Amino acid sequence: MNNNEITFKDEYGNLVVIMTDVVQLFKKYQQLLPTTPESAGVLIGERRGRHIVITDISIPGKGDSCSRYQVDRKGEHHQKKVDEAFIKSNKTKHYLGEWHTHPEKYPIPSSLDYNSWSKIDASNGNIVFIIVGQENMWLSTKTKSSFNLFNEVTLE
Repeated sequence: MNNNEITFKDEYGNLVVIMTDVVQLFKKYQQLLPTTPESAGVLIGERRGRHIVITDISIPGKGDSCSRYQVDRKGEHHQKKVDEAFIKSNKTKHYLGEWHTHPEKYPIPSSLDYNSWSKIDASNGNIVFIIVGQENMWLSTKTKSSFNLFNEVTLE
């Protein structure tokens, strides 16, 4: 993964931009060693028309349950981070979705991932889902009940 922002594009021209600070955090949590547990958090940022800009994320912390092949984001700090970003940005930054890692080079969602995501309400706009792998990142948005896959980006 490079040190710059990353832009994803779908077949309709919709963009999801991941800012540099977020890319750096994703790099920190990649499961590159056999002992590294899965990590997860929420995505925070702005909707700019039909485009999405991810400016921050929450990271694993107290209350979360992490193992090599599973993560359960239970900590209250995730919601607190969203609330603080909303207030500090004068209501321009919001919850945008979820991220987590997989211990595989080219991550793909599991049935557990899809089951969990299907419970998230996307009636107020696209929800972004990111899986950070060892060499690649998977990204999709969900609108109501359908998923829209974005182009993959190779991590350096």
